[in-house]
Amino acid sequence: MSIEINGIDKEEIAYDKSIQFTREGESYVVLLHWDKWDGYDLTFNNCDEPEWATNWDWNNGETLAYVLDGLTDEILEGEGK
Repeated sequence: MSIEINGIDKEEIAYDKSIQFTREGESYVVLLHWDKWDGYDLTFNNCDEPEWATNWDWNNGETLAYVLDGLTDEILEGEGK
């Protein structure tokens, strides 16, 4: 049996990431959800959303979810995943 792939398209329409991170000595666990229709949703799992996170979008040029997604992508790409 011989299979020859002549082309392929793959569209990622949604994903979830469980992310553990530390900010100013405090540890956090979040669930980051992204889908192509609604964008990002970030849920803090181990605590209520801290005030710094609530105010993040007002004080920075990018959303916290976007920043965490980018940082974790860099790590995943470095691991070859």
